[in-house]
Amino acid sequence: MGVEKISRKIINDAEAEAKEIIKKANAEAKQQIKEAEEFVKKHNEQHQIALGKAIEEKRMRYIAGVNLDIKKEILGAKREMIDKIIDDTLISITKEKKYEDFLIGMVDQAVENDSEIMLNKEDLKKNKTLIEKELKKKNIKAKISDKIINIKGGFIAKKGKITVDCTIDSIITAKHDEILMKINRLIVE
Repeated sequence: MGVEKISRKIINDAEAEAKEIIKKANAEAKQQIKEAEEFVKKHNEQHQIALGKAIEEKRMRYIAGVNLDIKKEILGAKREMIDKIIDDTLISITKEKKYEDFLIGMVDQAVENDSEIMLNKEDLKKNKTLIEKELKKKNIKAKISDKIINIKGGFIAKKGKITVDCTIDSIITAKHDEILMKINRLIVE
């Protein structure tokens, strides 16, 4: 019976040791599962933060793009309004007495003998006689062309290869920045 007691003790000790090993393995497994869950939770939080940042960046880029488009549309509308203001102003200028004075002054300054003067359709009808009178008064032998040019007002004087641009268009172009600044101030006020 001694062998049987020894065998039983060995078996009992082995079972106790196995239970202890299983208990430790279960505790270690629980710990590893807990660590894995914390790892997943931490990475999920980091992923959520990164995803939130990415979404916010895309949203901000979209908003910036929309704001840029809005600014472009506003700028385009301002340009259209400014162009309309300039066109309307030019039309009204050509109907005033001052415009006739402008034409006479430009004829006196720019037209020489043997020049050809080209006008737009309206000035050819309305101001041809006025210009002819001024040419005669100043004793300038120049010809008013029947050729109609596409300008807002004023004229172009040609003498051989020399062209003198006395158009309102060229004056507006030369003063463009100054005019735009003044119109912008008026629009803002």
